[in-house]
Amino acid sequence: MSSESGQRLSMEELKRRNAPQSMMPQNCPSKEEWQELFQRLDELERHTAAHTALLKEVSSGREPCPTQAQMEELARDMAEIQALLRQDGKKKEFSVSPPSLRTAMSVIVWLALILLGTMVGMVVLQVIWSGLAALWSVIKILIP
Repeated sequence: MSSESGQRLSMEELKRRNAPQSMMPQNCPSKEEWQELFQRLDELERHTAAHTALLKEVSSGREPCPTQAQMEELARDMAEIQALLRQDGKKKEFSVSPPSLRTAMSVIVWLALILLGTMVGMVVLQVIWSGLAALWSVIKILIP
């Protein structure tokens, strides 16, 4: 047999070259390291389950995106609203004029009604107060 460079090699040399490479010794984790790895794996599983639950919740509550037809309808509605705003958007000037005689009379009538109501209320309170005073004087006479 010949090698790549054209040399003839002995059978032992060929066997040595074709023999599987010896495995390097592996460092296996200790029992404590295995336990720590399993704990980390359990923690990752819990986090993954929590994230999966959140993703399901978010995806179930999500509203579908509007379609092209809905977007076009919204654009038409917006154009109509803008046209209406342009028509009605012209502000009228705010003018201040002195109150009319009718307005002044209605204010005077309301003030008179308020004054009359206040006077009636005061009379009612006076009657209640004098009644309580009479009741008190009778109680003072009865109780020595």
